[in-house]
Amino acid sequence: MQQFSTTESENRDAATGAALGLDAFDHDAARRDGWVISDCGSYRDGAPRIELQKFDNPEQGPPKFRDDREAWSHVVARARTGSALHIRALDLVDRRERSAIEAAFGPW
Repeated sequence: MQQFSTTESENRDAATGAALGLDAFDHDAARRDGWVISDCGSYRDGAPRIELQKFDNPEQGPPKFRDDREAWSHVVARARTGSALHIRALDLVDRRERSAIEAAFGPW
């Protein structure tokens, strides 16, 4: 498992940047597409934990994706086609989530 080291000021700056980015993100469009960007608090080292997850509670019908990995695959594929929404979502996830997505599906 890859270890990340961050300073307290990096954690604070990342948390502030993530909060501002999450506020401006089009969450409704993401939910319509079957996934969400979630603020999951912080890791034990204080770094922000921002995850891309399948949308579990759509108003109409069952979830579009079976699990988060399937949602990751969809978002990466759309980002590769140039979709601004999907690229922005991948820009917002935390470093650890990004590393996991890239390990599974490659860079976008």
